[in-house]
Amino acid sequence: MRRDSEGTILVFVSAVSFGFMPIFARFAYAQGVGVDELLFVRFFLAFLIMGALLAASHRLVLPKRTDLLSLIILGALVYFPQSTFYYTALLFSPVAIVALLLYTYPVFVTLGAYALGWERISRRLAGAFIIALVGLILVANPFGTAIGLGVILAFGSAILYTIYILAGSKVLRRVKGDVAAFYVMGAASVSFGLTGALTGSIRLNWSVAAWFWVVTISLVCTVLAATTFFIGISKIGPSRAALISLIEPVTSVILSLALFGNKLTISQWLGGLFILVSTAITTVYGRPLDREPHPLNE
Repeated sequence: MRRDSEGTILVFVSAVSFGFMPIFARFAYAQGVGVDELLFVRFFLAFLIMGALLAASHRLVLPKRTDLLSLIILGALVYFPQSTFYYTALLFSPVAIVALLLYTYPVFVTLGAYALGWERISRRLAGAFIIALVGLILVANPFGTAIGLGVILAFGSAILYTIYILAGSKVLRRVKGDVAAFYVMGAASVSFGLTGALTGSIRLNWSVAAWFWVVTISLVCTVLAATTFFIGISKIGPSRAALISLIEPVTSVILSLALFGNKLTISQWLGGLFILVSTAITTVYGRPLDREPHPLNE
């Protein structure tokens, strides 16, 4: 198989795997699993498995002290609330809306890079921001419908993920993405573990079905998704990988409509299209932040 074809297939598998994540989370919630305990097990299991894979391939290295500290802070203080916001939003809003609102983050990353003086905003990128903003409004609050808690949390998750990418961009110039993901997942699992211990929200006395969905999220939607992405990106590059990754929210939307009967209004469909178009424009015309992409999208 040609290198390009293999890379495309791997990134496609990654995007679809990530797209299943909110679906599996809803199934886990239906079995009585809480947000904190789901995320604790997700990141802890993924941390162990990713560590084993990196060690087996002789790629598990200890970053420099400042980089390691940065990764721990990112996982414990930024990725921890970002994941909490996203997974909690799924309790209050349809999967399709949450997935689409999260995917406004590429445009906000570009805007943040401009504010920091890292990137110039061209007319195309300014247009992409306006398109994304219109799309966000249409998806979140079509024709004056009251904005719910799920929408606020989903948007907050996108903003926190923007901060996470911008703050981690310099570290990822020096640390490989899969190695960085390993330490971020470990730090996030510690945060969820401590929070759960203090609040008593981690019980783990689940049914077999509940364990199945949580373990599936760890294996398929975290380890498999991240591993195939990093291998695929090494074959086709970050720009093409980012475009293919647009399949992720599409997967989430289609599955949520098919499995949960969630319906979107015409204006929400239009808003979702605007968000995807703005992300594609940003991917094609935005200047990379000199970093290796970090696909821990939720």
